[in-house]
Amino acid sequence: MKLYVLRTCPYCVRVLRWLEGRNLPVQIVDVPPGHSARVELRAVSGQTFVPTLVDGDVVIADDDDAILEYLKRKERANVA
Repeated sequence: MKLYVLRTCPYCVRVLRWLEGRNLPVQIVDVPPGHSARVELRAVSGQTFVPTLVDGDVVIADDDDAILEYLKRKERANVA
């Protein structure tokens, strides 16, 4: 799983804080501030907004609530 973030984005910070201390295999990818420079993010998700979570075929873009719900489900599945 990859989570694309901009550290000054409050929605990204919300997801990052939730991830702290959890044992989920999430690679954090810091994106550049300018949308035009977010080449990798556009390539994997078709857009340039953050936070964006990519997990195989699953792409959740620009929706911290949906990302957190997805991560919580993944965490529960890893515990069970």
